[in-house]
Parts: sequence; structure tokens; C-alpha cells
Amino acid sequence: MTLLPTIAEFDLAGVPAWNLIRSLPAEARGVAHSLVDTLRSHRMIVLRSGGHLLSDQEVAAFICEQPDVLARTLPVIEQWGFAARDDEGALYSPHLLARELRRQDRARRREERDEALRRFEAAQAAGEIAPDATLRSVTAKANGSAGGRPRKGETREQARIRRAQEAEATQRQRHMPLMRSLPGAESVETQNPNQKPKSVSVSGVSVSRSGFSVPLDIGIDRDINLKPTSTPDEPENPAAQTEQPVQAVTVPPKVIATTVERVIEVAGFTRGPRNQYPAVRKWLEQGCPPDLLIEAVKAHRATMDSAPEHMGAFQAAIRAAWEQSLINAPEPAPQREIPAWEVQARADLAADQRAFSVMFEENRDYGQARRRWAEEAARLGRPTTDLKLDAYLAAYRPVEQAA
Repeated sequence: MTLLPTIAEFDLAGVPAWNLIRSLPAEARGVAHSLVDTLRSHRMIVLRSGGHLLSDQEVAAFICEQPDVLARTLPVIEQWGFAARDDEGALYSPHLLARELRRQDRARRREERDEALRRFEAAQAAGEIAPDATLRSVTAKANGSAGGRPRKGETREQARIRRAQEAEATQRQRHMPLMRSLPGAESVETQNPNQKPKSVSVSGVSVSRSGFSVPLDIGIDRDINLKPTSTPDEPENPAAQTEQPVQAVTVPPKVIATTVERVIEVAGFTRGPRNQYPAVRKWLEQGCPPDLLIEAVKAHRATMDSAPEHMGAFQAAIRAAWEQSLINAPEPAPQREIPAWEVQARADLAADQRAFSVMFEENRDYGQARRRWAEEAARLGRPTTDLKLDAYLAAYRPVEQAA
């Protein structure tokens, strides 16, 4: 292993670009090249031999330079950042140290990837992960649930603390109970001097004043009802409900374009697709099937004497056809009742897959884990050692049903 200099903290950003060595004085540039080339050829970074720190005379002899030349050029080389001394005074090359640190970081990340891949393959072999899943998809899902990657220059611990603080601030902002009595909204000039002043009672739940009810629960989305709860001229009507908007369905643009072309063809529109596109897209996004829409337009067009100019002539026909299709739609088939033997097979399979995963994690040897599981399955009385759903269902299925 390469011997590294003794440095409490090394700043990679402080290492200058190597091409800046061209701007050094000629004599200093030659000595710097001799120093770095000698260290690189001997796979060294710091001029140290065991516990001995090489002196300037020993360094000059090691890099084949004159001591007086080294003494004259070394301060310039150190000033330019092409050589430095560690905490114990040993001379080293910052560029070679930066390269070694990057190499170690790459090796560490490569080892982490290999370990993650081994764990992923073990979990996939045990049935805990879908066979068609990939390591990237599983990792992306885990990163997304954890709030994404840390920010630039932020450690994992700092990112975790920041996310916790943001979540706490968001939760605290949603619950802001107000427990004060505020004066009325009316100004003093417009108030009746013979009438008692009104006040607004504000709490964490509602604001009430003279029959007005305004919910203030910030954490829950509610409609603010500014209508008086009771007036002598207008009775209450709690049955009145606001019609819920229809949720839009995502429709591929190709389907919309094809449907528009067919509608123009069967309806005989004289205008181009641009005029009919919005209406057709609206029906499709509401969930109307394209075939039903085209058939409704075609059937209604057969009853018309002249060609229409826009889709407004077919709105009622499309709506009626769609409602009729919903009425005539067959009821969904009842769900199959799972027999007791299948429930037992699925439960045993889940338990056996977890046990096999534990065996595999002990030695990371798949063949040995399979042999150990065969012995464990025999001890547990399992009818099969194949940890797959089809094999367990076939083994647990009663004989009369299998026949």
C-alpha cells in the first residue's frame, strides 16, 4: 500500500492544474519534473523511509539534482503548489496525493456497488424482489422514498437532519391555532352607535360572527362557506351539494389525432382538425371510449339533413350513447375465493424464502445455501425445495383437484 503523508485535512480544490507548471521558471520547472517523475516511478507520494524524513540533501540525491539547485528552487515550487510538506515536515507531491485519494474513492464506490449488487441478487433469488426488477430501479425507489440524493457538499447525515427539519416546519405551519378575540371588520365610522360592537371569535377550528362559519383548519382542504347559516328570508338547504369535477384521463396524442380524423370523416366536417380537436379531446379525457364516440357521431349524422359545422351538434348524442353504454356494461366478475391449501402454500413460501435469504447472507454462497435449504426443507416437511410459487401450488394442491 502506498505510504501517504501525515495531513490533518487535505483540500483537493487547492491543488493547482498540472499544466500551470509550464509557467514556472525554467530551473524550477526542471526540478519539479524531476521530483514528481521520481516519485511516480517509485510509486511514492511522500519522501519518507519508514520513520525517517528525508532531508533536503537526501532529497537532492534521490531525485538526482544538485543540493544548491534544490535549495534555490524548492521554495518557488512549494509556493506554486507543486510540492508541499505534511504536518511532520516531510516533502510530498500534492498532485500524486490527489490522484491516490481519487483512486481510493473510486475503489470504495466500486466495492459498494458490488456489495449492493450481491445483496440485490440474493434478495431476487429469495423471491423478495420481482425477477424483472433491476438494481437501478430498486435504488431509485429507495432514494425517492428517502427524499432524493443529498445536495452538493452535503453528507447523508446532514441531508437527513435537513429533511427532518423541513418536515417539522411544514407540519408546524399546517397547525396554527389562533386563540384571540379580534375586533369586528366594520370600521368605526360605519357602525351604529346604538348597537353593541361585534367581535370575531377565532379558534383553531372556526371563525364565527353573527351566523358566519369559516373553518380555519389549514391542514385540511375545505370549502370556505361564507353564506349565513340561518337567515329569516332564506331557509337552510343542507342537501345542496356542489357537483364534483370529472377527473381527466391521460390520452396519448396519437389516439386523439386518429379519433379526430375518423370523426371528421364520418361527420363530413368542412373545417380541418384544428376546429374539432378541442371537443374530441375533452370527451376522450373525460373517459369516453374512442370507438363509442365515433359510432355516436356516425349514427347521429345519419339522421341529419345537412353537414354540421362543429362538434356542438353531436354533444347530446355522444352523452346519451355513453350513458347508455355505462348502463349496459356488465357487472364485474366476483373475485375467486382462495382455498385454504393455497393460503397455506403462499404463507409457507413467504416464510421459506425469508429463511433461505438468511442462509445465503451468512456465507454468500448460493450452492451451499441451496444444500442447507434442502436439509431444512426436509426437516420442516416441505413437499418441495423449489422456492417458486408454481412449485408450491402444485405441491400443496389436493390430489383430487390435481387430477
